[in-house]
Amino acid sequence: MMNKLIKYLMLLISFSVMANVFGQNSTIDSLKFALKNAKHDTTRCAVYLALGEQILLEKPDSAIILWKKVQILAEKNLSISSSLKRNYLISLANSLNNIGTVYDDQGQVTQALEYYHKSLKINEEISDNVGISSNLNNIGYIYCNQGDFAKALDYYERSLKIRESQKDKRGIAGTLNNIGNIYYWQNNFSDALDYFKKSLKIKEEIEDKYGISFSLMSIASIYDKQGNFKEALDYFKKSLKISEELEDKSGIVHSLYNISNVMIKSGKANEALLYANRSMQISKSLGFPNNIKNSAHTLKEIFRKQNKYKEAFEMYELEIKMRDSINNQETQKATFKKQMQYTFEKKTALDSTAHAKENDIKNAEITASKAEIKVKQNTQYALYIGLILVLVFASFIFNRFKVTQKQKLIIEIKELETQQQKYLIEEKHKEITDSINYAERIQRSFIATKEILDENLKDHFVFFQPKDVVSGDFYWANKLSNGQFAFVTADSTGHGVPGAIMSLLNITSLEKAIETYLQPSDILNATRKSIIERLKKDGSAEGGKDGMDASLICFDFNNNKLTYSAANNPIWIVRENQLLEFAPDKMPIGKHDRDTEPFTQHEINLKKGDVVYALTDGMPDQFGGPKGKKFMYKQLKELLISISTRSMEIQKQKLSDALNNWKGDMEQIDDITLIGIRV
Repeated sequence: MMNKLIKYLMLLISFSVMANVFGQNSTIDSLKFALKNAKHDTTRCAVYLALGEQILLEKPDSAIILWKKVQILAEKNLSISSSLKRNYLISLANSLNNIGTVYDDQGQVTQALEYYHKSLKINEEISDNVGISSNLNNIGYIYCNQGDFAKALDYYERSLKIRESQKDKRGIAGTLNNIGNIYYWQNNFSDALDYFKKSLKIKEEIEDKYGISFSLMSIASIYDKQGNFKEALDYFKKSLKISEELEDKSGIVHSLYNISNVMIKSGKANEALLYANRSMQISKSLGFPNNIKNSAHTLKEIFRKQNKYKEAFEMYELEIKMRDSINNQETQKATFKKQMQYTFEKKTALDSTAHAKENDIKNAEITASKAEIKVKQNTQYALYIGLILVLVFASFIFNRFKVTQKQKLIIEIKELETQQQKYLIEEKHKEITDSINYAERIQRSFIATKEILDENLKDHFVFFQPKDVVSGDFYWANKLSNGQFAFVTADSTGHGVPGAIMSLLNITSLEKAIETYLQPSDILNATRKSIIERLKKDGSAEGGKDGMDASLICFDFNNNKLTYSAANNPIWIVRENQLLEFAPDKMPIGKHDRDTEPFTQHEINLKKGDVVYALTDGMPDQFGGPKGKKFMYKQLKELLISISTRSMEIQKQKLSDALNNWKGDMEQIDDITLIGIRV
């Protein structure tokens, strides 16, 4: 009877241990269980750190609370325990660094720097080189975001030196890539390429396929910037192949739309369409707004080149919709969470085999413990002793397993979080920078080139100062079939990216109009009609009221005449120290109460030495001066009269100086364009 009782007790203990060890499927539940049973503050610190990292995506503020508990526990014990002082200092430094990353992600740069520096100070005191290099890298990233590349480079190089001394190849590769990014953003493509290739070489040595794919993409971007489209395509396609092997859909999308963009520049719009369509298909399946936006932008460019304006406008609408979605804070958080979850699930899948082997080992240990207990069942006295030993041994095995499991989990989560954060941050920065720079390059290709102006205008200047990288203002020129030279100075609705997109629509409408018409008034009438038709389906009740204010001047230099039509923007001529003002029609080129009225056309006889000025309202409307008032048209007229006899280059410099002196420390409020042409 006693033997049966002991067997039953042992079986019950065995099942209890098995249930406790293997029954917790939830990582958070496992950590909470470990916290509840923690016997020492060092364990509690480790669990709080891991718990915070688990809930970071859902509840960043709650994660901060958990990490501040680590601070409290660590600081309390630092004055009590000397033998575990280093352990508590490491926990304290990690908690401060983690809090800094949350503030950094939320855009609270001052707080992020404060916590990073506190963490750095502790890591330097205990000579924790791994922690120091991580702190330096994080601080460098903040300065890089702020545009302080000199400081960023200093911190990155200090981090690199430590990682090289530690022979941390993964860390070295990451820091080399960060330094390469700095040179990339400074347009120092030669040095950027050098660092990207060094990073790639190390990633190939350690067989970091995700890292290899990313480095290949970075190198391809350099070749793209340099106009070496053949090399750019080669590297983008290599990156695509690795992403496909890894089933990394996000990486696949980036490679696809980069390939399609390079093909567009190479004049292969039809081939580009195949890659762009695939990019859009995968982007929609992932549901990441930024990927959909980029794919829509690429498809828009392809359709525009194929003269498929309806499809191009649909992609334009989708691009704007995704941009607005990204700008929404809640959507940003959800996107970040979804991307993190995607990468984490891939990591979990890769580790599943290792976990299965670990479970087999633990099962074997438990089976061995049963056998050991059974051997000791000789006498009733031995049975009681054996029962006690079994309980003690089972408890020991369970505790050791939980400690090992917890430590392994913390290390894995920390490594995964660091890799994911680094990848997402680099991607986000690269996408934003590339998108804005690419938009500026596209817009620049539409406005009048220096070559066409130099060829048709003997003496002129262009004072063009957008508020942002891209602008709503533009100047455009073309030689008409009647031999006259047409010149447009325009202010599109909006500024920045929305204004730039509107400017492209306005320019394409002008280009279409001059295919049929030669007179300025006819060209503006046709342009207005085209813009209204294209914006009818913008979703508003009355149809789009966007468009532009502009002046269109046609020069007949053989007969010393100009004809013009203007919408809200005046034309001025300075002749013999007198300013002649030629008024515009008081209506825009776009939907308006008077959009059925034709634009009027005027003819002016020119004299040798006349200086013709065309402008937008940006400079007159700029606030500044001692009382923070507008510059005003009157002051601008007086300035132009005073400088009109000077060389065109000096006139441009005088205008720039006057604007900067007036503006002072105040923000530029609008795009600024002023063109001068001497007859």
